[in-house]
Amino acid sequence: NDIATENPFDRSLLSLMECLGSSTVVCGLNFQPWAMETFEMAMSTIEACTIIIAHEDDLADIDEDMTDPIICAVDLIDGLCEGLGGNFVALVNGSARFGPTFPNVLQNVAEHFIPGVRMSAFALLGDLARLAPTLIEAGLPKLLSEAISSIDPMHPAMCNNAVWAVGEVCVRCGENSGPLTPHAASLLACLIPLLVGNALDVDGNELSLPGIAENAATTMGRLASVNANFVAPELGRFLLGWCDGMSKISNPQERHDAFQGFVMALRANPHSIQSTGSELGEVITSILFAVVSWHIPTSEIPSNLLSGPYRFEPFPSEFNELLASLRQLLHDLKSSAGEMWNQIEGQMPTNVKRLMQEVYGLS
Repeated sequence: NDIATENPFDRSLLSLMECLGSSTVVCGLNFQPWAMETFEMAMSTIEACTIIIAHEDDLADIDEDMTDPIICAVDLIDGLCEGLGGNFVALVNGSARFGPTFPNVLQNVAEHFIPGVRMSAFALLGDLARLAPTLIEAGLPKLLSEAISSIDPMHPAMCNNAVWAVGEVCVRCGENSGPLTPHAASLLACLIPLLVGNALDVDGNELSLPGIAENAATTMGRLASVNANFVAPELGRFLLGWCDGMSKISNPQERHDAFQGFVMALRANPHSIQSTGSELGEVITSILFAVVSWHIPTSEIPSNLLSGPYRFEPFPSEFNELLASLRQLLHDLKSSAGEMWNQIEGQMPTNVKRLMQEVYGLS
């Protein structure tokens, strides 16, 4: 704290704050005796650095190195949020100096001109949505606008965090679509290029961003789960890309949210499978491939998984409601395919055909 007070730009602060951030997550509630002092140190670092930077003659000369203390301080506050969970609200409100200004500080870092600061701000925003939503309720419209405008593939880390944060806000909204309604169209417009793979750099070259397709697929599902009509009218444009993104998701809860929203959107616009620009058989095969991803072994994937000894894993029992929805969806697709289904089934690898019969009742 003394170092931060004397010189908030002291580089030795960075490793100290990183260490503290990790400690708060690991220690959880056991860190509470030091939580207030840590929180106020981080907030004062952000405040001091922001004031000093604002007095620079030319902001164009400011780079990420100069804002590293702000980034580390935001990350430290995020660590406190993760570690304390619901108790983080009481911590913020208990700070006479920084409690009242916390929402403004969050807004300021979310709209900062340095992408690295915004990257950390959106990580914090997502965790606040999960663990301390009351702290963002008042400023949510502006925070959502900043997050959506930061879904910029030119800055991959910031883009990924912004996509994830918006998804967590969607989860927090539940079935209350009100907070998202003004932003749904702009969010959809930002997510679609990430799913269909036509995000471009300044020279017009296609950008390949690790992890972004599955992240966008998750957030698209979470948006559709709030209100399927946010997504359904445009579904044909990105249905295949959504399937591809869903098939890559590794986190079970995120995969669940993606598929749940997908089923809801497809139910709201069943004709979308005929407006993708691809043959119906290709569309159904893409959906089947995405569903099969639920059953791929989480450890070592054998090279002969599709045709060798049967190694597919069962559908997670905690998501039985989703399993029932997927069964019904696949049966409906089979009915809509008519005679084409025999051709699709004939091309299925042996183990996929067995999976479809035993788990989804398709025979």
